Amino acid sequence: MAKGDHRVVHGGGFYGITETGRMVPVGQDEPGFRAPDLWICRRVADFRSGQIPEGAAFAPCTRCAAHLVYNPKRTVDAPKVCLQCAHIDPLPIR
Repeated sequence: MAKGDHRVVHGGGFYGITETGRMVPVGQDEPGFRAPDLWICRRVADFRSGQIPEGAAFAPCTRCAAHLVYNPKRTVDAPKVCLQCAHIDPLPIR
């Protein structure tokens, strides 16, 4: 995928969807910012053995109950949902 591809999202950011369906980064301090509807996380199964980040926390997906990994230092008041239930294909972890 090309750099700046609107189909690629990066962890730790907030994204909004434009009227045309394009996903764009949205800053928390931008006018009109509203908290995200979903907190999208990777499933434990998406990580190869031993690659889960140190300090990670675990929770069930609110849609399918799969075990999720998330950063407990972030606080987002939204249901945790796995990438798959959010219809996002997880890219390989590098």
